[in-house]
Amino acid sequence: MERKFMKAMVLEKPCSAEEMKIKNVPIPEVKKDWILVKIKAFGINRAEIFTRQGDSPLVKLPRVIGIECVGIVEDPSNSDFKFFR
Repeated sequence: MERKFMKAMVLEKPCSAEEMKIKNVPIPEVKKDWILVKIKAFGINRAEIFTRQGDSPLVKLPRVIGIECVGIVEDPSNSDFKFFR
């Protein structure tokens, strides 16, 4: 099976906002009780800003950030979520 990729904001080390970069990463496999969402827009919340600045010592890097998002359900897995296209 061919691996597909997506664009993501990956925080590899503490940095300034200007140093952040979008990277191509593999689309994750959908697990039971999880859904796959095609993100249309995202935001970086206050906790993620602390992580970007290096002020979250328990957060392991690298990490995809931008957990506040809006998008379209691509794969609802075994959930009650519906596809919208």
